[in-house]
Amino acid sequence: MYFVLHSIRAATFTTLACSLFLQVAYFGSVLFLVWRSGCTRRAGQKARHCGSCGEVRHDSPDHKKGEE
Repeated sequence: MYFVLHSIRAATFTTLACSLFLQVAYFGSVLFLVWRSGCTRRAGQKARHCGSCGEVRHDSPDHKKGEE
């Protein structure tokens, strides 16, 4: 960077600005992944709940009459 800008101050500022930007982007991506993991977990819990309701429906008395 120094060879392009020919200034140690500009090179230092540019390097610090880029490193700050990378840190903010990394932190944002971690927050996004945590949020997405929570959404996936909640969706899985809803699916399991609906699956258990479906199993209850299959054990209804009308279903058992047809088997006898």
